[in-house]
Amino acid sequence: MRPIDHLVLPVSDLAAARRRLTGLGFQVSPDARHPFGTGNARVFFKNRTYLEPITPIDRHAFDTGISEGLVFLKRLKRGRARAPESFVMLALKTDDAAEDLQRYRKAGFAEGELFSFVGRARDDDGAEQDYGVRLAFAGDEHAPEAGIFACEPVGMTLNDGTNYADHPNGAEGVVAVVLVAKNPADFHIFLSAATGQRELRSNSFLVELDLGAQKLIAMTPQGFRARYGIAAPDPDKGLLFAGFEVAVDDLETARSYAPQARLHEGRIVVPPAPGLGTVLAFVETT
Repeated sequence: MRPIDHLVLPVSDLAAARRRLTGLGFQVSPDARHPFGTGNARVFFKNRTYLEPITPIDRHAFDTGISEGLVFLKRLKRGRARAPESFVMLALKTDDAAEDLQRYRKAGFAEGELFSFVGRARDDDGAEQDYGVRLAFAGDEHAPEAGIFACEPVGMTLNDGTNYADHPNGAEGVVAVVLVAKNPADFHIFLSAATGQRELRSNSFLVELDLGAQKLIAMTPQGFRARYGIAAPDPDKGLLFAGFEVAVDDLETARSYAPQARLHEGRIVVPPAPGLGTVLAFVETT
């Protein structure tokens, strides 16, 4: 079983994403950039999950990375072609990405090779430390727009539950990720292999996996509307990430940062808008 690490959320503009997320009551970390042409601005949480709004900022480096076969960039480009702002990939925590890649290969879902990125950053004491990740990608040919990858930290991690994790809206972290498919059961083998979770609940309307303190749920578009009171993106014959839930310590506090959101089935549901192109639902900590 692999718990949630972070959500990859393409945006058109990092400044707009920062305004949107700050307006919703999140604290946003400083912008960062990758050597392969993308930039991000992360929202870290106390439960050690985070959001990653991301966009190309160096077109030459981005296109070069795609030509070199970087799965992360290829999936990001594909997702942006469908919707410039959306939710395209889910990263899961792992201690051994190489082992996960072998497991994906055995199950028939491996995509590309192991990818590593290591850089340098200063820790809280001002000393320079290595930081980075190793990534192993899983993909289903019948779900080309829903990528899942195992994310192994290398050296120092910024995602330790303390950096920029005190949010005015009371957010504690991501507790559920939701996908949509016309027949979710078609993807239960892929989701089980990608997460390492063999036990799941599956029927023609829903597939649900427990990932420690979080859940991964695939449901029909009709089920999504019933849960959130809002239409899901059209998955066609595939599988799409459609939204996520963030636990907060008080719904009314969270709602004060999202006055245009609606209360539905005990959740504060924030529809997609520029700066965050997927459904966000605040749920109260239980």
